[in-house]
Amino acid sequence: MTTNDDVPLAQPVFGERALLLPQASTIVVGDLHIGLETHLRQAGVNIPSQTQRMRERLAKLLHDTLARRIIVIGDLKHRIPRSTQQEAIELPWFFHGLGTDSVELVRGNHDVDLQGLIDIKVHDAGGIRVGDVALLHGHEWPTEEIIQDARVVVTCHNHPAVMLVDALGHRHKEACWVRARFTQAAQERYDRLRPDTEFIVMPAFNELTGGTAINAPEGGRLLGPLFGNGLIDIENARLWTVDGVDLGTVKSLRKYGGEEKAPRKPRMFGRKKRPGDG
Repeated sequence: MTTNDDVPLAQPVFGERALLLPQASTIVVGDLHIGLETHLRQAGVNIPSQTQRMRERLAKLLHDTLARRIIVIGDLKHRIPRSTQQEAIELPWFFHGLGTDSVELVRGNHDVDLQGLIDIKVHDAGGIRVGDVALLHGHEWPTEEIIQDARVVVTCHNHPAVMLVDALGHRHKEACWVRARFTQAAQERYDRLRPDTEFIVMPAFNELTGGTAINAPEGGRLLGPLFGNGLIDIENARLWTVDGVDLGTVKSLRKYGGEEKAPRKPRMFGRKKRPGDG
């Protein structure tokens, strides 16, 4: 990720679906969709609540990284326009006792009917800045103030996934990170957008959400105004697994969404090629 004085501005916590902002001692997560199990149960899929497990994962992230601040970049809850009984029960206690200095929410499109359910700071959907990092859900335009001069812009909303095919021709999806650049159209809309700004789409923190296969041969339709108006260079974006494997660009991976071979010898994030490597 982009660095400042050799300290990363934004660094994925590999093995988890979370982003660490080391300079701000902050953990960023998105798309928790607390209450999703109620929706699944009504659709005939009976899954017990995973909220306690998500809370334990978040507590472990705070312990392992020593972060003191949590920022949820949207879709803390699932049901719209009203909250379910599950959400009314689970949301009030979710962040209690985690030992953080601050918990904040940048509104996502599912974050409605929250009054009385959470006692945390809530920001508008246009996003917030943490140093040189802009954070927003991605379903609305980022404000000019948030995006100008930012070195990293982070969103979620799309639940990104990569589709791969095994040796037997079975197609499967897994959650992934997306790292991309802005297009010239973005420079024209935001006149103070840096040409080297990195754009990151986070995987959903809730493992039950499914995902959009960005490299599917039929094309993964990505949501939000930045994608819908051609402001992100998605074809040259790189996809990384949750465990930190660089799978290559979307353009190079499109064929692996429909053919019988999967990419060979992916490299781990940050690993330099050594003599003897293929």
